[in-house]
Formats: sequence, structure tokens, C-alpha cells
Amino acid sequence: MLKNTLTINGEEYKYTNYFTVLSLLQYLGFKTEILVVDYNGTILQREFWGETHIVDNDAIELLTVAGGG
Repeated sequence: MLKNTLTINGEEYKYTNYFTVLSLLQYLGFKTEILVVDYNGTILQREFWGETHIVDNDAIELLTVAGGG
């Protein structure tokens, strides 16, 4: 079985499953309503998460929205 590499927040992971950005976030247990996704150096609009497929050597940075004062 082929293993692909994905970098999430600077950490490399091997994966064999087929994922979209949205299905990956759900699989990992993230609360998607408070995330911003940087996909290969570009902010990925939320409406494209379900149709953007993860491929070998992709890099994702997950940013959360934080309140403060």
C-alpha cells in the first residue's frame, strides 16, 4: 500500500487514506468552525474544503481564531 506524506503545522505524517481537506479535519477531530486553513501557502476558502483533495507532499497550516482584548 502506497504511503503519501503530508505536512501539518510543520510535522510530517504518512497516510494511506483518501482525504479532502474537510474529511481530514473531521478525521483529526478539529472544530472546523474556528479554523483557518493555509493549504500549500494559500488561505483556502471554507467552501473549497470539501472538494480540495489531499495529495502527496501537501503542506497544511491550521490556524485557530482566538479572542482577546
